[in-house]
Amino acid sequence: MATTPEPTPPDLVGPPWSDRWTVRIDERCTACGNCLMTCPPRALARAPRKPLVIDARCTSCGACIEVCPVDAITEVPIAGVPTADTVAGID
Repeated sequence: MATTPEPTPPDLVGPPWSDRWTVRIDERCTACGNCLMTCPPRALARAPRKPLVIDARCTSCGACIEVCPVDAITEVPIAGVPTADTVAGID
């Protein structure tokens, strides 16, 4: 008799944990545009004061972080999506 496999919780399906992160741009941003030109998945959109981050497109590759001359970009977990640490109970 065949057994039915246990369903995998939706929050554990998909890309590797590193892809469950995105970036935030803080008040130090000078709107130089370096990050916009560098972002491979085009996850940043031009806006008047500073670029907007499109979380659904961000692959957390770090290209924008590397080219920011004022260190205004940081990597953050996507809200509501578990990280490897929280799933492991390290939180």
